Amino acid sequence: MKIFKVLMLFVMAGFILCSCEYEWIQPEKKPIPETLSFSSDIMPIFNNGCNTNVCHGPGSTPPNLSEGNAYNSLIDGAYVDTETPEASILYTTMKSGSMVPYTDPGDEEIVLAWIQQGALDN
Repeated sequence: MKIFKVLMLFVMAGFILCSCEYEWIQPEKKPIPETLSFSSDIMPIFNNGCNTNVCHGPGSTPPNLSEGNAYNSLIDGAYVDTETPEASILYTTMKSGSMVPYTDPGDEEIVLAWIQQGALDN
């Protein structure tokens, strides 16, 4: 009788666990403006989580993505390739998924569009 109760407990637990379902919710991506501005569209992405002292701030891992330094660091460090935007180090690093905890969904597409538009310092 005791074995029957234990067996029933496992069967019930199995039914409960099998009935669990998780539905992944994909966050909506940000719409990409027709004309992108480095100061109003790209810097906010960096300010959101990239340019801390631990990651890409002054004196930490290159490129320096802090205000006033980010554009020159990206261009001088060859992180941006306007001839082949999809091959840009900045874009491929963001697209790889290694920066996911620090960026929002769609940020890499905004960066790619900015590079495709010529990566202007505007």
